[in-house]
Amino acid sequence: MNLRHLQFFVVLAEELNFSRAAERLHIAQPALSQQIRALEDRLGTQLVDRGSRPLRLTEAGSYLCIEARQILARFEKATLGAREIGLGKRGWLGIGFTRSAMYSILPPALKAFHRAFPDVELKLFEMLTEEQADALGEKRIHVGIGRQVQPVANCSTRPLLRECVMIALPPEHPLAPQKTIRIAELADSPLVLYPKHPNAYFSRFVESLYRDAGLTPYVAFHAYEIQTAIGLVAAGLGITFVGESVARLGRSDLAYRRLHGAGVAQTTTLGASFRSDDNSPHLQAFLEAFATLAPPRGDTIRKIQ
Repeated sequence: MNLRHLQFFVVLAEELNFSRAAERLHIAQPALSQQIRALEDRLGTQLVDRGSRPLRLTEAGSYLCIEARQILARFEKATLGAREIGLGKRGWLGIGFTRSAMYSILPPALKAFHRAFPDVELKLFEMLTEEQADALGEKRIHVGIGRQVQPVANCSTRPLLRECVMIALPPEHPLAPQKTIRIAELADSPLVLYPKHPNAYFSRFVESLYRDAGLTPYVAFHAYEIQTAIGLVAAGLGITFVGESVARLGRSDLAYRRLHGAGVAQTTTLGASFRSDDNSPHLQAFLEAFATLAPPRGDTIRKIQ
């Protein structure tokens, strides 16, 4: 089956007459009939009730007609987009992002970029930071926005935002009344760790906070991503760690507390990764959009210039 078969079938479905359909397609009627028969044989089902007058589609034919129209429309859109990109009339930018980036720098950067380049098609892919390296290598995205970004082969990285790590815990937790909490005080609290990935950098970072305090965390749950983690915390099943931007815009049924003390070891960074040989002007403009953003409110979230 190919697009030509689908085109032939859609025209026949519109005309419900082999002669008129063949005339529209500029082919002989026997050739059209042969193509439709071949399509039916390929699918193993009848698409057209040839015994009815006028001609009508079977139930399977009606379904295929709807789906075929959508496929052909998407193909037309894709070919038009490819043609315009090739002619320099349009562009596209693939962006992979971890969900926590949506709490801080990514929305205003997207807004600024779209305002400056309204004709550039943005393709957004929510993915774990650890999944972005493969997406970059396979050229499915131009840039990845992740947390605790690590070096990627043939790619450059750029830090965008450094912020304090905060503890998310249920409001009824015994430590919730405190303004700050020491890691040592969390020794007996079940931990919800995320993201659930064999090479997860943020979960390793959280574990290092415990290790530096001479503790081994009691990991009660491994969550795939941040929303699941904080949902489990809201259910009273443990505590977790988030960036301050998440705490600022996070759920109201959680308490967010600072770690006692300050230092680089208790901060987390959002950064961008992109292929080192990618000279796309749209990529460069998108990266520059982060530098033009107003610094977030507060003295612990810092946009990195």
